[in-house]
Amino acid sequence: MKLNEDEQRFLSYLSYKGGSAYLFEIRRALGLPHTSAWRMAKRLSNMGFIHTAKVKSGKRELLKVLLRRRT
Repeated sequence: MKLNEDEQRFLSYLSYKGGSAYLFEIRRALGLPHTSAWRMAKRLSNMGFIHTAKVKSGKRELLKVLLRRRT
């Protein structure tokens, strides 16, 4: 599996944040549009690099992105 530059930056940022971050944080840090970041998270999840989970924060529902640890 070859990752493109944005996907590598996505995973590097997650690693820098200790393995978890909200999608909106990743979007802001990398300067990605909402749809592009969401699609990238879906792709990386399908490839087995990350796990995503919806979490409630007040009235908002946020997408939490977790780096999947390799064993």
